[in-house]
Amino acid sequence: MPDLLFRKEFAVHSYESDFEGTARFIALLNFLQDAAGEHAGLLGWSVTDLWKKKMTWVLSRTHVRVHRYPFWGEKVEVLTWPSGRHGFFALRDFDAADGNGSPILSATTSWMVLDLGRKQPLRIDDILPADCLIDKRALPDEFAPLPVLAAPETETSFRVEMNHLDLNRHVNNAVYVQWALEAAPEDVLRRLRPGDVEVSYRAEAFYGDSVLSRLAAVPPLRTDSDPEESTGPVFLHQIVKAASGTELTRLRTRWA
Repeated sequence: MPDLLFRKEFAVHSYESDFEGTARFIALLNFLQDAAGEHAGLLGWSVTDLWKKKMTWVLSRTHVRVHRYPFWGEKVEVLTWPSGRHGFFALRDFDAADGNGSPILSATTSWMVLDLGRKQPLRIDDILPADCLIDKRALPDEFAPLPVLAAPETETSFRVEMNHLDLNRHVNNAVYVQWALEAAPEDVLRRLRPGDVEVSYRAEAFYGDSVLSRLAAVPPLRTDSDPEESTGPVFLHQIVKAASGTELTRLRTRWA
């Protein structure tokens, strides 16, 4: 059995950096996806492994907390592990650090295995053995439902392009996050960066679909257990199909 802890080092490239030479949030999210996919392959649970059994992975929830954004040229080491299972969901967590071992981010994710024929989720207990888990969370989150965006303040339209699609031939999960972040006010995009991003994936979008990225500001989060959450603007986001109004994704972002 391969090691349940997996490490992979990434370099922040110029094309992954913003106008200030800092890694874009989407670049960090892609580092996590890449590390998770490679580790799943070593464990025999990759997307292509599951395809052979007429199944596939579907990402349900993501929560990423960025402690510090790395700069162009910096090394980022991602540590990931399968961290739990519950009903239909498998958990995978992440820590990332710079070359000096200082924290970059912490993240937790929740995944389902889908039966490709019936388009039904399968119980993860029947697929993921209990001895293939490490009972440790990088970022504690019970994945309670995110609030519904009842009254959008802005709405930005996007069209699904071919380069937005992943191996399952629907929009890659990082693209929904990019659409959501792009809807933030210009002064926020110029001055701040996402410090905390929670995502709930609810339906699929495909090539040629038109989608709407909706946003509204909400009061800042304040918790005794995490004073980090008490500063910076907070937004609720919703991605919907323009034609049908089908909700594709909900998000909550905090900027710092």
